Amino acid sequence: MTMKICVISTTINVPTVFELYRALDVEIEIIVTGDHKTPAAEAEKMLHAVGGRYLDVAAQEALGSVSSPIIGWNTIRRRNIALLEAIRSKPDVIVTVDDDNIPIGRDYFDVLRAKFEAPFDGVTVNGKLGWFDAGMLLEPQTPHRGFPYSKRHIDLGLSFGHVTGARVGVVAGLWLGDPDIDAATRIVNAPQVRNFSELARSGLAVKPGCFTPFNSQNTAFRADLAPLMACWIQVGRYDDIWAAYLAQRVMMESGDHVLFGPPYVWQERNVHNLLRDLKDEIYGMETTDRFVQDLMSLDLGSGTVVDKMRNGYRQLQNKDYIPEPMRKFGLAWCEDVENALQ
Repeated sequence: MTMKICVISTTINVPTVFELYRALDVEIEIIVTGDHKTPAAEAEKMLHAVGGRYLDVAAQEALGSVSSPIIGWNTIRRRNIALLEAIRSKPDVIVTVDDDNIPIGRDYFDVLRAKFEAPFDGVTVNGKLGWFDAGMLLEPQTPHRGFPYSKRHIDLGLSFGHVTGARVGVVAGLWLGDPDIDAATRIVNAPQVRNFSELARSGLAVKPGCFTPFNSQNTAFRADLAPLMACWIQVGRYDDIWAAYLAQRVMMESGDHVLFGPPYVWQERNVHNLLRDLKDEIYGMETTDRFVQDLMSLDLGSGTVVDKMRNGYRQLQNKDYIPEPMRKFGLAWCEDVENALQ
């Protein structure tokens, strides 16, 4: 049986890139959430034409998810509602993309299926300091958004080895063009990625317990881990990054790996206000080290991924740097996911 893949996104544009995603695979499911700024009629017409599902504001409200009002509107975190609907459809793999991610190669989905259908045999990386930055796989090298500033420009004690039979939980595809970097790096250097290292081409597995930022662009999760993809709220541009760190903490319990490499996209980045982006990153820049230290002290208990996720959210409730809306969202999200899985 063919692996069932669901591709999700959110948009305030007419997301014409999904014409290409559909052309690459006629069987994938596509779910896109809009917002108040989205040209709803045009977006729905376009997605309907490619067999996708578009959820406008009214459709999202009609779903009745308890986390939706906490997320609010005019935010990229509406992606979470697309994720919830994808979980409800019970695919094997969920891929989250941005509407400016252009897939490269006709084998985009074939590559994804191959990564999840068989264990990974290849090169693995670990770090004595417990950190790895996938930005080193890019040419030119540039730090991944969300990689702690305290860990930059120092020796991470990286060691490379081999692994056989590694279970892949996340495939974090890389990008050509405008990479996913922090605003400060973009303002100063404005790098354009034109190539990848050989490690990126062959695929590089990060050893569980070694933290590495990945994002909600061109990133695929095995379905049982997909609830961990929920973007956090009120944490600025660390919304998907902190979700990634929590995901890796949960994945430590099961030995699942993050795999960097193909499939690739070209990112033709939408217009951003870089100073606003920078302001939205200050909070995460100041608190990520503490957040990850607290993740390592969690007792996630046993049970399902959702059980462990809920335990994590509960134990983070008393941390003074966790915004009150996020405390509410985490537990509401767990409730929504459990309803979606029924």
